[in-house]
Amino acid sequence: MKILTLSRLRFRAWTVLLAAAGFSLMACEDELEPPYQVVDEGGFATIGSPPAGLQTKYAPGEMVALVVGFNANDRVRDFTVFQVIGRTDSAVVATVPLGTTIFQPAAGLTAQIIPYKVPDNLANKTAVRVDVTTTFENGATRLRRFTYNVAAAPTLRFGTTASPTAITVFRNNLAATAQTEGDIVGYNLVLNEGGIATLPTPPATTTATLFKNVDSLTTFYRIGAGAPVRAGVIRNPSTGAANARTVDVTVPNGSRGQTVTFSFTAYSGPYTATVTAAPVGVVAPTVFSRVRTGRVTAGSNSPQDSASFDLRLGTNVANSAAAATKDVYAYVTTTSTGANAVGLRAENTTVFYRIPAAQAAAGYYNTATANAVGTLMFQNTASLSGNPGVVAPGDVFAVRVRGAEPMLLRVVGTRLSTAGSTARITFEYRAF
Repeated sequence: MKILTLSRLRFRAWTVLLAAAGFSLMACEDELEPPYQVVDEGGFATIGSPPAGLQTKYAPGEMVALVVGFNANDRVRDFTVFQVIGRTDSAVVATVPLGTTIFQPAAGLTAQIIPYKVPDNLANKTAVRVDVTTTFENGATRLRRFTYNVAAAPTLRFGTTASPTAITVFRNNLAATAQTEGDIVGYNLVLNEGGIATLPTPPATTTATLFKNVDSLTTFYRIGAGAPVRAGVIRNPSTGAANARTVDVTVPNGSRGQTVTFSFTAYSGPYTATVTAAPVGVVAPTVFSRVRTGRVTAGSNSPQDSASFDLRLGTNVANSAAAATKDVYAYVTTTSTGANAVGLRAENTTVFYRIPAAQAAAGYYNTATANAVGTLMFQNTASLSGNPGVVAPGDVFAVRVRGAEPMLLRVVGTRLSTAGSTARITFEYRAF
């Protein structure tokens, strides 16, 4: 009889177990299904519209270039455009087979342009849904969708919201027939009159007109019978809502002795609205042909009838006269150091602009024209004041008299008030 040692018993046990395991693995292998791959039967598709993407508002009859992007390897068969107007059923607008394509490097996609036209007869604010289905050769489809509301093309007119006749504002406060090169003319315009940019949240409603966004408002000028020249652009002046604004234009150089015609065009996608102003005759600058002198006094013992001055009449104004005629008024004040000083101000709507010292020293008082002074005051509107404060000999001021004509005033001399004496300001000014 053969005696098995413990180590041999262990070896035989492992042999039996391994054999059984091998048999079991082969049995399982026979029951497994063969390997397989998951195949996506659909393709990839995108939708957009140049140059600024799909919009939320389109005008009746507007042509929209739908750009459908896809992978070239997906083998597209055709594109179908469906349209849903309001609460009606979906209707096929067009079925377009795969045709001429373009490649979009930024996206790495092939694309085809599908033309879509907004129906001509849709009422303003009508909601429309557009579904674009891309069908592939294997029958799979991809749907891309966008919605919009029907909106009106932009409108543009001269005038203000309150008045269609308030068209021009001559910023130098001179007559329309006195404009020269470099002068600034403001034109009042109304974009999308009575319009709104978005629809109110239901259940609220509105009878106002929904307008398309205005992409830009461009200014042109034409000298004589010459070609129009673009002078400026205002970007995105309206999101569709009514916008009343004043656009300032500059009379161009080289136009003296001729007329200049300004026009304005609002652009909204493929739509434009244009208004053209009456020609402006460009003449030589208006010179200050009249020089006058004046004197005003201040202080407790000064003659009260010499405290004010009427720049239009060129004379002092009685103390009892209406404030409306008191363009220059003298007063005594104290400086930050406690010293006495004399200042001037207007008792009416006349305003002053202090000419910078360097500009005054360069002879501005003797050389500036009425056009230049009027324009300078407009350009420094924020610095105009009815009380320019303490004055000293040599100070020069641009003056707008009672909201109208420009003048130039120069302080010739001052006398301070001490111990009850009379303070005095002596000046000269140029007018026309």
